Amino acid sequence: MNETRYTISDLVKKTGLSVHTLRYYEKQGVLRRVSRTPSGRRIYGEDSFGTLMAAVFLKQFGLSLNEIKAFFDTTEQGPETLSKRLEMLQRFKADTLEQLDKWNACLKLADFFINGCQQAIQAAEKGENPDAAFPMLTAEGFAHAAFMKKLNGKLGVDVKAGVLRHPEC
Repeated sequence: MNETRYTISDLVKKTGLSVHTLRYYEKQGVLRRVSRTPSGRRIYGEDSFGTLMAAVFLKQFGLSLNEIKAFFDTTEQGPETLSKRLEMLQRFKADTLEQLDKWNACLKLADFFINGCQQAIQAAEKGENPDAAFPMLTAEGFAHAAFMKKLNGKLGVDVKAGVLRHPEC
């Protein structure tokens, strides 16, 4: 049974990654089991392609190349590292969920500002003062001081999450 073999240009076409990226992944020890033709051209087998797809997934998951390499290193050590791999994946998932929470807070805050801008536009269309409708984005500044006092310190920065918080978000 013949294994499918890929050239570097085949992998570029299949993955959308650049030649430079593929070579870099190989140099960093992420892309493994790369053989060469007698003339020195890289040849990738199905296992290399599978490893590359796993690396792309883990990269999208937010892992650094060093973390991906460490994960792949544990897989090569055999089944006795399954619990270590599980711990790594659980940590990666927890990190991703933390980032998701941060992005969800940002989306809520974006909705707060979008709704406020819509209220200001509606007020302006009625001939009313738009700054009074949404005093967060005024001619006097980003957050009008009177509005900030009205919020009584409820609007602030969540340092841990790295986002601006509003009580309605």
